[in-house]
Amino acid sequence: SSGELIVHHDVFPWIGQRGYCSKIHNALGALPDGSLVLGEGNHFTWDGIPVTVNYFNHELPESMLQRKRDQGYPEVCYTDFCLENLQGWQRSRTDRGGRILRYYPGERRGEVVAWLPEYLYTQSLIVDSTRERGFGHTIPDNHFFFVDFKEKRLRDFGRISDYAHHNMLITPQGLCYGAWLDRADQTLKLFRFNPVDESFAYLNSLILPEIGPKIAGNQGVDEWIVTRSGRIFVGTVAEARLLEFFPATETFRPMAVLGQGGRVTSMSEDDAGTVWITAGYPHMRLFAFQPEANLIQDYGQVNSTYQRCYFHCGCCCNDKLYLGETDCFSPSLHIIDLKELRHAQKPVPVRA
Repeated sequence: SSGELIVHHDVFPWIGQRGYCSKIHNALGALPDGSLVLGEGNHFTWDGIPVTVNYFNHELPESMLQRKRDQGYPEVCYTDFCLENLQGWQRSRTDRGGRILRYYPGERRGEVVAWLPEYLYTQSLIVDSTRERGFGHTIPDNHFFFVDFKEKRLRDFGRISDYAHHNMLITPQGLCYGAWLDRADQTLKLFRFNPVDESFAYLNSLILPEIGPKIAGNQGVDEWIVTRSGRIFVGTVAEARLLEFFPATETFRPMAVLGQGGRVTSMSEDDAGTVWITAGYPHMRLFAFQPEANLIQDYGQVNSTYQRCYFHCGCCCNDKLYLGETDCFSPSLHIIDLKELRHAQKPVPVRA
């Protein structure tokens, strides 16, 4: 049935003996034949080493584990997810680098498209399904890489800068854009990758005059969207700013400030052209953005049950909004019926 949830086990069968979790982070796409493209991530800190109990003690409150206990795992503890410490861990034995995998759901079969350079893993991978290309960045070291799925070829372009984006963009013309940090003055700037001649260019185009603080480990650009009409919008980590991007001139126009605490982690367009945005930290709010009317409405906080609730991705389908919450030990799917929401709740206008 359409509501059935099917679990595919052992997509990355080689990680089972490692002693800590792995993940797919902003790295799931699809190709025209229905196969999925997965970038193998790793549960690393921004310093490029495995998460440990000491890291969790500073990053997440112990109460976050209570959600797992409430779900029927009374004995859950940090070491179910991470290493006690790094004594005994050897990168060269267990973490030699990640793979780009093409997975065929109907056959439950995967094939390795390419390996990332030694010791690097996928932190994001966006897929151009039309042209069968992929663009990504790594953890550790924030390298940019390009994948040609037809040729099964990956090319590494080296380090970009300090981490300055959570996700990248593919324009309708097939160009890839992302953000880089100019350490000289802490400005957030644009880079462009052209897959035709495989050229990576640092641009002087300014996204933000000040990159702003890290929020939940992220900094700079958070999320992009290309609407069906071809307009492009981007959300930032600091102050949860919404900007419009004009690829012809490679410039930006400020639109609004959303939520409190920063982060714009998902932007999803429904069939009517409304872009549903989750923003704010640690409690995300839901915003409805109508680009043609230049109207933004605040539908309020999505969840007030937990100590924090922020989303990592979103998708609109059949007038329902699916929001993925992944960073609280309890990966969960929040489903919002948009018809019911519109009838049940009166939104507050946001000044653009």
